Amino acid sequence: MTSKRFTLSWVVAAVAALLLTACNPIPAVPPVTAGVSAPGSACAVLKEVAQDALAGTPPSPARARFDAADRKAFAVSAFGYLCELSEEVGPRESATQEEMKAAAFLMDRFTEFGYSPEKQSFRWLIKEMEFAGTSRNIILELSGRGEGVVILGAHYDTTPDSVGANDNASGVGVLLALAERLARPPWSDQAGSVFPFTLRFIAFGSEETGLHGSWHYVDQLTDAELADIWVMINLDSVGSGTTLLAVGNPWLTRHVSEAAEREGVLLTTSRRGTSVGFSDGFYFGDAWVPTISFAGNDISRINSPVDTIEFINPVLLGDTAVLVLDLLASLEGLQCGCR
Repeated sequence: MTSKRFTLSWVVAAVAALLLTACNPIPAVPPVTAGVSAPGSACAVLKEVAQDALAGTPPSPARARFDAADRKAFAVSAFGYLCELSEEVGPRESATQEEMKAAAFLMDRFTEFGYSPEKQSFRWLIKEMEFAGTSRNIILELSGRGEGVVILGAHYDTTPDSVGANDNASGVGVLLALAERLARPPWSDQAGSVFPFTLRFIAFGSEETGLHGSWHYVDQLTDAELADIWVMINLDSVGSGTTLLAVGNPWLTRHVSEAAEREGVLLTTSRRGTSVGFSDGFYFGDAWVPTISFAGNDISRINSPVDTIEFINPVLLGDTAVLVLDLLASLEGLQCGCR
């Protein structure tokens, strides 16, 4: 999440004609596996601590689509990736060798899941500081069974001297956990995913310097490519606090609020983005793409050396993954009249 010196007003797309359509039931699945295990002994120990913290998770409500085992497994998987990125890769300041190391880590993980990720390199300039840098977005796709694109994004860079456990290894951890799970049955087979749209995962570089990665990505899209994007879902600092925040498009926040009540997830929603800062959904909203951004309710340590793993609440990671997956499964038949 970009620091306050970059804060601008949130642009919320007006979606007067969006209608909530009935969604197919989410397939019953066995609990999600814990993902690729972290190679470092420190992360292995911390992962066990996270599992212990999740042991007391109460059962899901009777009408929930996901049981407690699903949420726990997503949480453990996301926490493992969060630990690798924050503890083993470490600080990831934009336009540095450390950010390049983080990009290589992401390329390796996505490739292990069976994707063919691509790097989108770009240069940015801050005139006031007389500083230019080179960064990269990591982009991969899961083809669906219809037209349209849904983007799921999270930035992976940090401010100087911060390991960015919450901001934003937490968002990237959830992104990786979802990418891993959705590449497998029952969500995907050899013909692609069950979704009626292409799911595009993007790990953005250089968010902390002023959203340079997401700005570059949106700027290079043609009008036709922008029109194909149904929704942009942004994950930024989802790992600290006791509840989640969902901010953005009214139709999307309303649906997510209903899903949270059904799943027993503590969630606050808003149509304004100032509560979760200035993040990568901004330029998509500015281009009239419906957006929703998830965050935890405690962002007090972001952009600082104390944004460390001991302040991560793994429950929020699993809750975020479940709400995003529910939203993705509910977008079938979406007819957007927002443009």
